[in-house]
Amino acid sequence: MRGYTVGGRDSEPSRDGMVASEAALTALTQAPLGIAIFDRDMRYLAASSQYLTDQGLPPDTRFLGRVHYDLFPDIPRKWRDIHARVIREGVEFRHEADLHEPAGGGAQWIRWLAAPWRDPSGAVGGLILYTEVATVRVEAQRRIEAAEARYRAVFDQAAMGVALVAPDGTFLEVNDRFCEICRRPRANLMGLRFHDITHPDDLDADLDLADALLAGETRSFSMEKRYVDAAGEPVWVELTASLVRTPDDTPDYFVSVIADIGARKQAQAAQQRYQDQLRLMINELNHRVKNTLATVQSMAAQTLRAESDPSAAYGKFEARLMGLSEVHAVLTREKWHGADLREVAQRALTPFGQASGEVSADGPDVWLTPGAALTMALVFHELATNAVKYGALSRAGGRVEITWRADGEPARLKLRWRERGGPPVASPTRRGFGSRLIERALAGDLQGRAVMTFAPEGLDCDLEAVVSGPPDMPGIEERTLDDM
Repeated sequence: MRGYTVGGRDSEPSRDGMVASEAALTALTQAPLGIAIFDRDMRYLAASSQYLTDQGLPPDTRFLGRVHYDLFPDIPRKWRDIHARVIREGVEFRHEADLHEPAGGGAQWIRWLAAPWRDPSGAVGGLILYTEVATVRVEAQRRIEAAEARYRAVFDQAAMGVALVAPDGTFLEVNDRFCEICRRPRANLMGLRFHDITHPDDLDADLDLADALLAGETRSFSMEKRYVDAAGEPVWVELTASLVRTPDDTPDYFVSVIADIGARKQAQAAQQRYQDQLRLMINELNHRVKNTLATVQSMAAQTLRAESDPSAAYGKFEARLMGLSEVHAVLTREKWHGADLREVAQRALTPFGQASGEVSADGPDVWLTPGAALTMALVFHELATNAVKYGALSRAGGRVEITWRADGEPARLKLRWRERGGPPVASPTRRGFGSRLIERALAGDLQGRAVMTFAPEGLDCDLEAVVSGPPDMPGIEERTLDDM
C-alpha cells in the first residue's frame, strides 16, 4: 500500500491507480464476508459492510483511522495477543469456530483468519482480519453430532441385534448384540453376506423375502430363521427386515433386527417330544391294561375251572393277583421302563416267605422289559405255589435254588429252578393249570420254552426266554402320570 492510504490520507497516485484503488475499495466494502484491514497500530484502514453488520455496528459508523481496541474495548486479551504476534512475527492464525461472548450478550460462534499484509518492500504493514459468523453452521453441526451420538448409543446398546446390510447382502455395520446372538466376532461378520451365515435350509425363503423388499412389493418382513455360528452350529433368530431407499428411490441398505429365540425353540422342541412321549405312554398304558385284564381273565377262568371248591379257588386266585401286583409295583416305580430279574424273583416269592424251606437266587444282573417282568413273575408264582404244595417248600430242610445267565444279543435268558430236600417226586398223571400257564406265557410273550424234569430227588425246571430287545417305550423320560 505504499503511496496510497485507505481512509483519505494525502497521496498522489495516477488516475488509473486511483480508479483501481477505488474499485478495490468498493469491492472490499461490498464483500459478503467480514473483512477489516488494520495498520501496525491496529487502526482501521478499511472494512466491509458485512464486517460492520457482524460486529453490530451501524453502517454509517465512522471507523476509519480509529484504533480497533477503542472501538471494541472488551476484546479479550487472547485476541489482542494474537493481533500483536501477526504484526510482529508475520504469522497467520485461524479458528474454525471460536466462541465470542461480548459484554452485552449475544454470544456467537465466529470463524476467523488473522493474516499480515505486506508493503512492496515485504515489511509487514498491518493485519487483515477475515470473519464469518458461523453460529448457524456450528449449531447445525452440533445437532448432527448429537443425533449421531444418540443413534450410535441406540445402535450399539440396543437389546436387539441390529445390522445394516447392503442390497447385495454384505454386512455394512453390526452392533455388539448382533455379534453376540450370531456367536461371531465383528471382524468375522464384516465383509460377509447374510447368505454366508444363513442355514442352507432357510436361505431360499430369506432370499425370496429380500427380493420382494427390493422390488417394492413389501415394506418389511419378519421370519424365523437359522444362522450358522463360527463353529457351524445353528442359531435360531426372529428376523425383522426393512429397506432404506435414497431420495431417488434407489435401494440403499437393509436394516435387519434380530432377536434370540433359541430358548423358545428348545422349549418348543421339548414340548413336542413331551407330547409324543405322552401319546406313546398313553398307548402303552392302554396296551398294558388290556394285557393285564386279559391275564387276570385267563387266571380267573383257569382257576375256577380247575378248582371246584369256591373258597380254595378264591385263595389261589387272590395269591396269583398278589404276585402280579408286586411286580406291577416295581414297574410303576421304574416308570414302566422294565425291572431287574433278581427283584422280580424276590417280589414274586415274597408271599411264600413263611414256607418251611429256603429259596436262594443267584445270577448276573438282567434287565427285563415290562412284558418279560410280568411273565416271569407269573412263572415264579406258579413254580413256588407248586413247591409249597407238593415240592421242596412243603417240608423243613427243603430248598429251592434259582440260577440264571443271559447270553447273546438280543439277550436270551437261561434259568434253572431246582428243588431239593422235599418229598419224593413222581411225574404227574395230568398237566395242571400252572404248567400250562408257564408254557404258554414263555412261548407267547418271550419266544421261549420250559422243560420240566420230575426227578425223584426234586423238580428241575429249565426255562429259556428272550428278555431284551427294542425297549417297549423308547425314549420315555422319567415321568409319572401325576407329572402329566
